[in-house]
Parts: sequence; C-alpha cells; structure tokens
Amino acid sequence: MARSPSKRRPASLNGAGGRAVAVGLTGGIGAGKSTALSMFRELGAIALSADAIVHSLYSSTELKSVLVDRFGPVILDGRGEIDRGRLREAVRGDKAALEWLERSTHPRVAAEIERALREAPSGAVVVCEVPLLFEAGYEDRFDLVVTVEASPSVRWDRSAHRFDPEDFSEFDALQAGTKKRTEGSDLVFYNDGTLDHMRDFVMDAYERALSLAEKGL
Repeated sequence: MARSPSKRRPASLNGAGGRAVAVGLTGGIGAGKSTALSMFRELGAIALSADAIVHSLYSSTELKSVLVDRFGPVILDGRGEIDRGRLREAVRGDKAALEWLERSTHPRVAAEIERALREAPSGAVVVCEVPLLFEAGYEDRFDLVVTVEASPSVRWDRSAHRFDPEDFSEFDALQAGTKKRTEGSDLVFYNDGTLDHMRDFVMDAYERALSLAEKGL
C-alpha cells in the first residue's frame, strides 16, 4: 500500500538543486533486513543502519550522560561505555523506562539520518535500515518504504543464534507487526525463499528508487 505523496519527505531537504532519494528499509526480527541492505549497497546505494547509529550515539558523551543519569552506572561496562545488554535489562518489563529510552534516542537517530540525507549527493539512493521505523514514526521521512517479512518459524530459525525463545518473543512483541508494516510500506518482500528471489526484489526496489531520482521526486 503506497502512502499519500503529500506526506512524503519535503523536496527541499537537500537544497534547491535536488536531493537524494530516501528509502526506509524495515521488517521483523530475522526477516533478512541486513541481507537486503547489503544487496542495496552492492547495487550502488548509500547504506545506513539505525542500529549502527544508535551504537555510535551511545558512545557520545552527551547521550551517555543522559542515560547514566536515568539508569545509573549499572548500564556501563568495565571501560565505562554503555553496555547494550545491561541497558536492555534496565528497561526490561518496565514500559515507562522503555518509552523514556525511545524518546531519548529516536529523535537523535532521526537527526543523524536527516544529516546523512542532506550530505548525500543529489540523485543518490540512500537506504536506511530501521527496525523500528513505524514504531518511531519515521515512515514519512522516506520517499519509499520497503519491508522484508518472513513467517515466524523462519524468523526464529534465523535468530536462534542471537536470542533465546523468551527474548525473541519479547522483542518481537515490541515491534509493529507484519500487518502494520505491510500496510504502511510501498514495497513488501516475503523472504521465505532463496537469496536469488531477494536479490531480484532488491533490484526492482532499487530501480524504482532510481526512477524517483530521474523524475526529480
């Protein structure tokens, strides 16, 4: 389902001479978002990861201070850096704490994405992998939203090396869900097949993004 063009990213973000095409890439845990991002990169897209941005922000003195003030030094590792596992435990089962953390990080991530888009060459395709794209309300920041989905059993099989069943179910429940993602996205890929099928989809999505650039959005 395509979103209304009136709600898409304003054309002035990269100046009067044009701007990059912004593609938001999302999907469920273990669906294959990172694999798709790598394929976009291979085709020539500028690839960004919201998780990598968060990791970088956690290293900044400013955000680290904000988080330690809220949760205490228990979230720091032996080097005095934010330990994401400890931070996750600090908000686990505490909805108010999780919402506070999201309010503290989501605007900063959005600002970093917007900065990258402004700095990208006019006409470039910038693909941003954002697992919580809809949860954070980022969908209208992109010209094209793509979601990669897969059945729960397939996603669990791909994620078993990273999570135990309880953690997987908990993190999955925090996400928007397949229905919301598919209804809010412009392009949807069900990744229950082969890498070649995904590669074909990514090629089609990349060509669609290029066509937006050629049309001047």
